[in-house]
Amino acid sequence: MNKKASEIVKSDKFVDIGTHKLRVILSDIESDYTIVLESGGGMSSEAYQEIQDTLAAQTKIRVMSYDRSGFGQSELGPDKFTALDEVKTLKKCLKILGFKNKFILVGHSYGGLLVQLFTLQYPELVNGLVLIDPMNVKFVDRFGLDNLNAVTPYFENPTKNDEKAGNRMVDCFPIALETMRGKELPIEVPIKLITAGNPPLSNNIWSECHQEIVKNSEKHELLIAKGNSHMIVAENPKLVLTTIIELVNEIKSEKI
Repeated sequence: MNKKASEIVKSDKFVDIGTHKLRVILSDIESDYTIVLESGGGMSSEAYQEIQDTLAAQTKIRVMSYDRSGFGQSELGPDKFTALDEVKTLKKCLKILGFKNKFILVGHSYGGLLVQLFTLQYPELVNGLVLIDPMNVKFVDRFGLDNLNAVTPYFENPTKNDEKAGNRMVDCFPIALETMRGKELPIEVPIKLITAGNPPLSNNIWSECHQEIVKNSEKHELLIAKGNSHMIVAENPKLVLTTIIELVNEIKSEKI
């Protein structure tokens, strides 16, 4: 019998990863897989709370969201903290929780870039990806990093953790690009990429780069969120939910 969202075992806690603590929200069901929800730049786990329990109930898979370092309720952590440090931190957090592999990663915007990086670093741990209007190296290289920085918030005198974390993210972004440049996502990993019907920046380049990310494999699929802006998670949670469920069903069917 399917569990209802109200029957999911929910926990909201802090995980000590050594250098600092991360806030983790878990919708727990005993399962082989773990769905990890990665929010967009400057955002927190709150972005996914409308769908998290329903996703766990409908897939019968545990679902985890969390606040990245410095955002939401998570501690800021080290002064120097690159995107590669972000994914190492996530991997360590998952291991502490007892989740070692079979990850289905969902990432929006900058979070979409992070789950791509996680997959490139640890391809053996990832069973599938849902990329929601993701930032990516192809776009930055064509649009220009200076042009992107010109429209990205940056705080002259940061006092709050999220301001410091935001500045740190911008400052370390070139390192992430260098780490990922020239690398393609594994063709064997199923990917669903949702691209905004109303792209946030340089429409043609944004859309073309998303098409290129998924063109190399029959297991990669592009979906257009017609009528939606970059804020797809907030504007169209139903599309996000159904897309993740479809990917999960495809992954499960391949294992039968």
